Amino acid sequence: MSDPKNRKPFDRTSDRTVYHVQKKPRRFSWKVLLIVVLILGLCAAAYQTTLQRSIDDMVSSAAKIEKKLIKQNKKQKEQVSISDALREDTVDRVVADQSIPNYSYNQCWSLDVSKPSGVSLADLKLVSRGAFVGIEDAFLKAEQDYGINCLFVMAIGSLESANGTICFRPNNMFGFGGRGFSSKSECVDVVARTLEYSYLTPGGSLYNGTRITDVNKRYAASSTWDDKVCRNMANYYSIIAPAHNARLEQLK
Repeated sequence: MSDPKNRKPFDRTSDRTVYHVQKKPRRFSWKVLLIVVLILGLCAAAYQTTLQRSIDDMVSSAAKIEKKLIKQNKKQKEQVSISDALREDTVDRVVADQSIPNYSYNQCWSLDVSKPSGVSLADLKLVSRGAFVGIEDAFLKAEQDYGINCLFVMAIGSLESANGTICFRPNNMFGFGGRGFSSKSECVDVVARTLEYSYLTPGGSLYNGTRITDVNKRYAASSTWDDKVCRNMANYYSIIAPAHNARLEQLK
């Protein structure tokens, strides 16, 4: 046994057990990283899908617009082509069928006045004078209704009444039948109809041929009537033909 005297005093400090609590280091969480990566991936995929859908929609819309424009352009070209073709064809027929010959005085002598002249309202306005101004459509209508040359009718009226300014009966510009008319247009209609069916149609009560001089034999007592009517017609043609044909040339 040890000697109590030799014992060392109890040192509480030296024998005290000191415990240090050490904190555990945080471990890196792969799960969290995986979740973050997964979320980012989903977001990127969603954005990519939305973006791709927008691009597809834009491409689709552009394709539709382009297709529509191509279709409209094609249709427009076809319409223009058809219009041009029709225009050219119309012009060719108009120039061929409705050009007005510039008949001379001698040519008017042998002209068949039972056939239409082919003049227009604008043409008649070039040669109408006196009381004929404003009733050009009546002469044109007479040609359309009865097929008679309206310049022949106008030439007679010009001779008989100084262009409708001297009428011995109301509105009778042709000295026709010693009667009056309700209007100058009615007078033109009646005279044109009578000339066509009675004077210029074979079998008509006063038919003698279809030239001016043939009509003269049964229409007027004067032997120079046909000469004066012929001169009036030649004058009309000399004015109308150049202007009419010049307008047709502009269509070419």
